[in-house]
Amino acid sequence: MYRKKIKGILLIGSFLLLGKTTDLNAQSIPASAKENGAYQIATTLAKANAPAVEQIRGEDMLWMREVYRMLDLKAGQNGALYYPVEPSEEQMNLFSIIFTLVAKDKITAYEYLDGRELFTPEYAIKFKDLLKRFEIPYKEKTDPQKPNASIFEINAIDIPSEEVSLFYVKEIWFLDQRNSSMKVRTLALCPVLIREDETGETRRHPMFWIPFESLKPYLAQMAVAADDKNSASRLSVYDFFNQRRYEGEIYKVSNLKNQTIWDYCKTPEAIKSEQKRLENELNAMGTTLWEPSQKEEREKAELQKGGGTRNLTNKKRNN
Repeated sequence: MYRKKIKGILLIGSFLLLGKTTDLNAQSIPASAKENGAYQIATTLAKANAPAVEQIRGEDMLWMREVYRMLDLKAGQNGALYYPVEPSEEQMNLFSIIFTLVAKDKITAYEYLDGRELFTPEYAIKFKDLLKRFEIPYKEKTDPQKPNASIFEINAIDIPSEEVSLFYVKEIWFLDQRNSSMKVRTLALCPVLIREDETGETRRHPMFWIPFESLKPYLAQMAVAADDKNSASRLSVYDFFNQRRYEGEIYKVSNLKNQTIWDYCKTPEAIKSEQKRLENELNAMGTTLWEPSQKEEREKAELQKGGGTRNLTNKKRNN
């Protein structure tokens, strides 16, 4: 498979990224961070601060539903998360950032399970296992400063940032009784490898889940284009998700059978129709879940008494 050549080796364990890399603040890397041609990316990661987030208590949720979407990173505004595929001193794409954070043990990746997400220590993925599972070439050697630790050398060209052109996103939609409004929050992200198998058929390989909460300190420091027609318009990746600037099709909503749309819709037309129905249902929830006001109850009672729609309409006009 064709990939652009990227010079450099990622040394996992020694906290050095040789060759081209990025500062998560989307600025030039300061000279003080360079040592012998290498960038100490771990120092930059440690400085990131998470933005303040409004905490929602369970008792404030009158209604909630989990929604799963597919984000094609090459489509529309999602391209801001995919490009540039080749990292530079100014910018990395979303997967390259996540891969580096997992490699540096800044965040924890969790197993992709079929239809459930368990973010507990027993389902945490070891980085070496991740490299083996997705056939990412590496060299392992003993860390001279830590006899019981390993250093993994990975050529930057072997980081599959170009192949990860799809993300799964888990959202939560909920009705907040404190301000009588519908809200949406991102709960987790899952990068998906798109590869051809030995028969030439393209297959999706979900890699792992990352709780969005753990990414916030770093995504808040990573800037992307807010508008592909205006390079001066920038916002953080955290805001990109928080403001729901991405475009993604629903493939599942929480249900008793834990089914995806593909499980019960067998044709492309049926899938599209169901996705549209679910979108409309979610968008309408903010107005359908509240109990009717006293005024609405009185108007309904008048209709039932036989006043009819005409009398009710006349009353509204007189008011």
